[in-house]
Amino acid sequence: MSQETKGFIATDALIDRLRARQDIRLIGIDGLPVSGKSTLADRLIKSFDADVIYLDDFVLPQNAWPEPIKPRFPFPYMRHAAFFEAVETLAQSGACRYQLYDWEAGALGPWKEIRLGEKLIVVEGVSALAERLAPLYDLKVWIESDAATTLQASLDRGVGAWERQWRDLFMPSVERYMETRPLERADIVVPGRGA
Repeated sequence: MSQETKGFIATDALIDRLRARQDIRLIGIDGLPVSGKSTLADRLIKSFDADVIYLDDFVLPQNAWPEPIKPRFPFPYMRHAAFFEAVETLAQSGACRYQLYDWEAGALGPWKEIRLGEKLIVVEGVSALAERLAPLYDLKVWIESDAATTLQASLDRGVGAWERQWRDLFMPSVERYMETRPLERADIVVPGRGA
């Protein structure tokens, strides 16, 4: 990739670029936790009536977590196989259907169907640019943020009873993912929290 495509681009400039490029239909947005991925996804929803596949919709109910659970990638607390399959099926066949995680019930909930071509589709979450998925996107976006303050920003956002999991499981698992060098797979970088 050229230095120009790897340079920082502001959110407004990204939206202008997308308006000028009708061929971009499937976008991957990745970055550290609390970097601004969902904020960018929200802007794309408002600007383009985009539909979003959120990694957070693929949480594995805690009663199904492997024991003992240890930090790793793919994340052991997510239904990563279902996440990867949904994005791959969407890219290859033009539609996918997957079961959402119900945050209130702490269990699997309703099903969602997404069709490619009807509107802009965004795949958002830590691992959206995983090696397996990156080749499928028309555009790959990394949200740059202050890595040194990620844990504290996560705790400040409010994690309830999940503080230990953030310290001992979630952030160490993200570190394992970062070893796969997802930033190198991005086409563009958008500044996020603290960047």
